[in-house]
Amino acid sequence: MQPLDYLNTTTGLIWIIACIPLGFVMTALGYLLINRIPAKWLCDYGETPSEELTSGVRIKFIWTGIPVSLLMSASLVLCRLQFNKGYDIYFGFLALIIFVCFIIAIADIKYQIIPDQFTIALGVLALGVSLYDILRDYHIFHSAWWSLLAGAGIGAAAMLLIDFLGAIIYHKEGMGFGDVKLFLALGILTGFPGTIYTFIISLITATVCFVIVIAAAKIFFRKKEETDETKPEKTEEKKETGDEEETDEEENEAEEGIGFGSYLAFGPYIAIAACAYIVLFDQIQYLAKLYLNLF
Repeated sequence: MQPLDYLNTTTGLIWIIACIPLGFVMTALGYLLINRIPAKWLCDYGETPSEELTSGVRIKFIWTGIPVSLLMSASLVLCRLQFNKGYDIYFGFLALIIFVCFIIAIADIKYQIIPDQFTIALGVLALGVSLYDILRDYHIFHSAWWSLLAGAGIGAAAMLLIDFLGAIIYHKEGMGFGDVKLFLALGILTGFPGTIYTFIISLITATVCFVIVIAAAKIFFRKKEETDETKPEKTEEKKETGDEEETDEEENEAEEGIGFGSYLAFGPYIAIAACAYIVLFDQIQYLAKLYLNLF
């Protein structure tokens, strides 16, 4: 059933209204889960958990909970409109996938790590909905069984290629291996050519965010320089006491904190792209066909 037609039905309206509080509940559960999972899940192999990780309060709902809940609710609403009457099993699986993607994005943003446990859960959910799609002959995500394998392979290969190019250009790891495993798991769902669409969306999203961060950083450091110029006495005093090197170190740390020369948390963009592919499935397929028809 078309989304607008479904929205005009009583059942559809009830489902759409129910998705709004459901988004808030799922977000609250996600925050609770992040605060309660073992600290070692959020550390690299062999790394000792920090004091913050063991404190039990890693992220507070009060600061970001409302906007994230609204985003979750909107995602569930769009997902239900895409997969409505007759596709309840699809919606159930995909809602859980969106939920896991949300947790992965938060973990990667805050701790620069994607817990393997969540990647495995994502892979299991993706495999479940993919097998259902193929065995029931719906063929929404996969035209054939090989699409599942192709999606996983292309997703992992794309991340490995980016990591390889990053190592050549910057002489260090550009992104963690967790991104490779994440795209492999999501590729099981998106299949071929869906994984290619998801990869393109993730690159566009990452580029836009990176440009915004760069622009904000330049504005921040320009204002900081102007502020420092208005305090000549303090600057001279720092030079006399040898604190100039310390100031430079603080600026370098600030730059690293916004992403300059540090690990690239690409996981959130992969998660966002996968969710966008799910909730805007028909629209993305339509745009892809329009583009391909130009050739």
